[in-house]
Amino acid sequence: MTRWHDKTVLFDLDGTLIDTAPDLHASLCYAFDKEGLAAVDLPTVRSAIGHGARAMIQQSADRSGTTLNTALLDLLHQHFLDYYVEHIADHSKPFDGIIETLDVLKERQAKIAVCTNKTQSLAEHLLGDIRMADYFDVIVGADRASEKKPSAKHIIETVELANGTIEDAVMIGDSSTDAKAAAASSVPFIYMTYGYPDAVLGDMNIPHKLDTARNILAVLEDIFS
Repeated sequence: MTRWHDKTVLFDLDGTLIDTAPDLHASLCYAFDKEGLAAVDLPTVRSAIGHGARAMIQQSADRSGTTLNTALLDLLHQHFLDYYVEHIADHSKPFDGIIETLDVLKERQAKIAVCTNKTQSLAEHLLGDIRMADYFDVIVGADRASEKKPSAKHIIETVELANGTIEDAVMIGDSSTDAKAAAASSVPFIYMTYGYPDAVLGDMNIPHKLDTARNILAVLEDIFS
């Protein structure tokens, strides 16, 4: 029988726990419009999420044929943050089955953590607004870790802060950033295909793939058995 209180389950945030794409896209459109630039559509933004806001802005600019210098990128990033902070949870919501999964993990006394490339303040703000923060033993954003994903240090430090052990941890995510960090830290990875995957994932050998959060518990039972 699984000793759940010994286990640490790490979740990515955007595209794994919460569908944040609509609010990220709205913030991106606001930032680009402020500078008279054309932003990309929502489906395009979905594939650019997962590496941080600056990377998403740069990738979106590249895909729309816009050339950004450092000063313009900095300005767009600031516009983006100004809008996003005020509209972080207008349309964002947990993916189907996530709350039920977290309820069971909490009941079983597993250690539950968020390991995200969102900044610490934005991650806490979002989870607080959606009333999900209390599920997690620790939230570790990109600027709380010494190195963000895909570095193994982000996962290792998150597990340590949750008072878990790397040998009894699992990473759940939706991007190659998550998969690479899990591989680098020798932690099993569960790939949620409903999220915001990038092209790199198609070239990676990932045994655990799920299209719904409702099957997470069964896969965790198998990994921890």
